[in-house]
Amino acid sequence: MKIQNTSLLALSAVLAFASLAAAGAPEHKTLRPLAMGNAFVAVVDNKDALYYNPAGLNLINRLGNAARRPALASYPRNRFDARLNAPGLAAPAHEYSPFLNFYQDHSGSFGSVDDVKSDSTMREDMAALDGRAIALNFMAGAEFAMNNYGGAYWMNTQVTPVLHANPFLPTPEVQDITIDQVIQVAAARSFMKEKLAVGIGYRLVNRQQIRELEITAEQVSSDSARNQLQDDLIDSALTKMRNLSDLGAYGHGFDVGALYQYRPWLRFGGAVQNIGLYLDHELATPKVTVGVAITPPLLSSGGIFARKVNIAVDYEDLLNNQRNYKPLSKLNFGAEVEQYGWRFFSVRVAGGFKGGYWTAGGGVSLFDFIHVDASSWAEEGGYYTGQVEERLFAVNLGLGF
Repeated sequence: MKIQNTSLLALSAVLAFASLAAAGAPEHKTLRPLAMGNAFVAVVDNKDALYYNPAGLNLINRLGNAARRPALASYPRNRFDARLNAPGLAAPAHEYSPFLNFYQDHSGSFGSVDDVKSDSTMREDMAALDGRAIALNFMAGAEFAMNNYGGAYWMNTQVTPVLHANPFLPTPEVQDITIDQVIQVAAARSFMKEKLAVGIGYRLVNRQQIRELEITAEQVSSDSARNQLQDDLIDSALTKMRNLSDLGAYGHGFDVGALYQYRPWLRFGGAVQNIGLYLDHELATPKVTVGVAITPPLLSSGGIFARKVNIAVDYEDLLNNQRNYKPLSKLNFGAEVEQYGWRFFSVRVAGGFKGGYWTAGGGVSLFDFIHVDASSWAEEGGYYTGQVEERLFAVNLGLGF
């Protein structure tokens, strides 16, 4: 019996509820910073400060507020952020084409072992996909941030199905599923006439894992077995998400950060994340990042038709020496332009480089309530910088003010 396209889509949707074994602490996939090269530790002018630098909470309702910070009155004003993020998906879209081509070329051969044997080119084409994986990421959460205070709940799940080129039928396998649920709270304060801000954050992490799930040939070729597999995958993921009684699955960590507004157009920032975080009985390496942000006065404006331009450079994750990272692979830089049209809409475009790979993205907000963001960036998939580009494309829908 042939595998139908709808079944393939359903299986992909189920796999989006899972994740690769994350090395170290979980990281929130925040699309605005990732679009501008992930150079954000000194920008942090909205709710995303929770994930990059808690000191940035002090900027909310201060940028663009002439009464409180006259020198920064030309910025667009952001009074607070409250956002519910609908489920979003990040996936390496370009990796799908070899599998799609394989399926289209041999869709008539999945009915039985005899059909496979009669397909003279299937084994050769299948061998090219042996051991090849597609990582999927599923994201959801909620956030609230105001001047000096903020909190968030978010979930990140990923999966990498692997195809094994067996002699008769291709056999997919899920080697490891990880589901991270994180609660974060943070607070900030300003000093030196509000030129210096410091912040501290706390995060509670719950990590659940499902290991080595093999999918048999019967489950691939039989409608009833395939439907049962989909149900089992969903039940396993939901059970793990609800398993909050396993104290060994919890981790606790702290973040600290600072911002210094040297000039109205020039800001320095630095943050240390995941301090004291034990997860899976291992101490996570703290993430240390420093950076600078420039907001050219001639390109930015406040008022009804406000415009914001940020140019930023970060040196990210200084203590991480995995995968033979070279110093320049930690250098991120990027820029963004956001144009406001009163409170009816805003449009943002951004680009940059993260770890030597290009990034790009943008966002649209309607009536300051419906927010759609999209980004593309790359992670290093090899053993040294620049060996294997794992490019991700992500889209997310948020509702809130």
